[in-house]
Amino acid sequence: MLKAVDPNTVPAGPPSDWQVTKSFARLTGGFWRGGTAGRAWLWSLTLASAIILSVFANVTVNRWNGWFFDALEKKDGESALIAMAVFPVLVLIAAGLGVIILISRETFQVHWRAYVTGKLADGWIGERRFYRLGLSGYEPANPEYRIADDVRWATEPVVDFAIGLLSAVITAITFIGILWSIGGSLSVEAHGVPFEIPAYMVLAAIIYAVLVSGLITWVGRPLPRLIAARNEGEARLRFSLMRIRDHGETIALSRAETGERRAVAATYDTLVTRWLAMIRQRGRLTWITNGSGALVPVVPLLLAAPKYLSGEMSLGDVVQVAAAFVAVQNAFNWVLDNFMRIAEWLASARRVDELAVALGAIEAGAAESDIAVLASEDGGLRLDELTLTDRDGRTLLADVSTALPAGATLHVAGELGHGKAALIQAVAGLWPWGHGAVALPDGARIAVLPQHLHLSEGSLRAALDPIGGHSDDEADAVLRHYGLSGLVPQIDLARDWDKALTTGDRQRLALARAELAKPDILVLDEATSGLEIEAALELLSRLRVARPQAVMLLIGQSPGFSEAADHHLTMRRAGGVARIAASDMPRPATWVEVGG
Repeated sequence: MLKAVDPNTVPAGPPSDWQVTKSFARLTGGFWRGGTAGRAWLWSLTLASAIILSVFANVTVNRWNGWFFDALEKKDGESALIAMAVFPVLVLIAAGLGVIILISRETFQVHWRAYVTGKLADGWIGERRFYRLGLSGYEPANPEYRIADDVRWATEPVVDFAIGLLSAVITAITFIGILWSIGGSLSVEAHGVPFEIPAYMVLAAIIYAVLVSGLITWVGRPLPRLIAARNEGEARLRFSLMRIRDHGETIALSRAETGERRAVAATYDTLVTRWLAMIRQRGRLTWITNGSGALVPVVPLLLAAPKYLSGEMSLGDVVQVAAAFVAVQNAFNWVLDNFMRIAEWLASARRVDELAVALGAIEAGAAESDIAVLASEDGGLRLDELTLTDRDGRTLLADVSTALPAGATLHVAGELGHGKAALIQAVAGLWPWGHGAVALPDGARIAVLPQHLHLSEGSLRAALDPIGGHSDDEADAVLRHYGLSGLVPQIDLARDWDKALTTGDRQRLALARAELAKPDILVLDEATSGLEIEAALELLSRLRVARPQAVMLLIGQSPGFSEAADHHLTMRRAGGVARIAASDMPRPATWVEVGG
């Protein structure tokens, strides 16, 4: 579970790169604890061991270079042939270690990503936070993209960074030893005064690496911010295009495609601007990286030339020192070589962290709600002086009080405006703003039947019985009872049922699903609008028979609502606020808090 945070403690400005790194470590570090610890440590230690052995294999290859080139310089054919015979063995060992590194690295990446994705997805979907985020104002842009893609880009590179850093440290230590032992000191003379530079190859490698790395870091500081802006632009473009697909019918019928095209073009123009800014910054970095890449192989040869010409170094020594210098340089320039990937990782980690913080803020906000949720003593639904506002404090619905005993059906009609959605969500425990109280049966199961039921892709059985607690016969029977007999042969067929079913059939399916779910509170929001009045009354009667003790709240003017209800409440709006205009229900007695 993601930890709740106090929204008031969240920094006003964006967190620094170091804060993002620490926050990401806290979010993902649980992989090495609990039920996933065994798997995490197995692949971590396997990977680390293979990397260490791979570095020593590279050192052995470096020494082989000295051996082989010295044999060539001395024209020692026997020694050269032995070296050539040994080389395939070294290649086989290095290749085997490479295979182990590849398998352990990618297996670890898959398992770690699965852990982080599962944690964020559970936090987003659980307790209906995906919906509450949109209400709260804490929701970062495109949370689904952050879970699907940013988690990948925030976890996979970390493993590669860990491999590179461990390899760089061991390589630097090992090959500095080679530079020190073979390169030795350099004797120079200045103004007739001779002096020696101890471990001059080591000093040269360190000074060169520090200068280049410092220059790269300084020039590349804006890059993480530019990459984050680009990623955000990409996500917004995808969202704009998905919105057109999701609302295709409405856009086509209203001939609003021109406006949508302009909106997509504006989004893409913003994305292009962000891409160009990032490209310019990468161009500045490329001056340094390409220049350094051309110099690195040449610098050690220039430094070793005086000692080779004086006979203090053999050809094998020069080749070995040059290879060691490049290895040390690559190790020291690990940040240089990975700067772009680190910048991209920071951008993705920041987006993942923003989602985690938003989910934590939702938990904190839910705890601070002024709407009391109580347990009703009689198993009914009661509202007491319930006033609902939006998050800016504007009142949507005011002073609603009513008491519905178990088995009652209330029809709420009239003018509700935005207060309708707020009332439904308050009964469902989703609306955080306002005051008053909602009393529900202890442990009540609540089912909200919307006008347009959303159906996920998959089988009709999964849509009808999401939890899967009913037999095939029960599922088939309930489809027939609600006028969907023709769908029984297709119940296990996987397809996009959201598009395959008419509005009326989706509403029949919602009623059938509600019967299987056995809720204690049923809230129907225009849930029979696609049906004829006779069919609506028949289905509502069927649902009442199936759930005789359930409280039913019928909201809107859908067919059958008024006739099926035994109580009625009429709302009127004045100044944008909905209030009770007429009701045949008595006001509830004094509240007694018994739980919640």
